[in-house]
Amino acid sequence: MTYTDTRPATGTLPASDTGTTTPPAYRRVLIPIQDAIPIQDAAQAEHAVELARRAGASEALVLHLNLRESYGGRRFALETDSAASRVVEATVFELRMAGIAATGQVRPALIDRAADEIISEATEWGADLIVLGFPRRGGLATRLFGSVTLSVLQHAPCPVLVASPSRQGSPAAR
Repeated sequence: MTYTDTRPATGTLPASDTGTTTPPAYRRVLIPIQDAIPIQDAAQAEHAVELARRAGASEALVLHLNLRESYGGRRFALETDSAASRVVEATVFELRMAGIAATGQVRPALIDRAADEIISEATEWGADLIVLGFPRRGGLATRLFGSVTLSVLQHAPCPVLVASPSRQGSPAAR
């Protein structure tokens, strides 16, 4: 014989009426920003802000890796330090305007060490979430050369959010 009591317990409230709020799960968000392409700077900053806001971030660290290529024992930067700084400053500004405490940094890194640098920074800073942009390489190039996004997904110390490309920027929309 089974007994089911369908009456609500006395003195209890439905979950929606408890008056308590759950703190955001992703308080500290690391946002690695890709290389400085002037046309994409504003869109990239806006996209990062929106994703951080939706994740419930109260603190964000914008990380831009100023990538360097090693050739013949010498290292060559792929962009100037001032161009790298502009990308970080624009994103930090947008995050602060959205009410998220933000700081930023530019760090030099070799091209083949970008994923390791992102993972290292997330670990050192204590990130609750990493927000990555959509990979730029096509399927074949990713298979041949690897993917920073894939490597971060596999080795990150916290959850990773990979943004999908915008409608206008996707190959299907062109």
